Amino acid sequence: MSSVTSDHLRSNLHRELVESGKRDQLVELLRAKLIDSGWRDDLKAYTREKIQSKDSSMTVDEIIKEVSPYARATIPDKIKTELLTQISAFVEENL
Repeated sequence: MSSVTSDHLRSNLHRELVESGKRDQLVELLRAKLIDSGWRDDLKAYTREKIQSKDSSMTVDEIIKEVSPYARATIPDKIKTELLTQISAFVEENL
């Protein structure tokens, strides 16, 4: 498949995801699962530690750069799998 075709397909799927409201549903599902798992509280604590141990003049961009790898790495696999399953089902339904 050419990159133009792939980009067009990806663009159409994204548009359908947004227009159908499924994107908002997935975002809300992810938010709820992360809160329920304790991930959000853990990330808040981790971020506070990083800010307190570094220079107090850190910018928001610097904080995000510092915390993002940890945040991504600590998302529970169960949540990743559930979200991926939902996205895959949406793609299959809309191809």
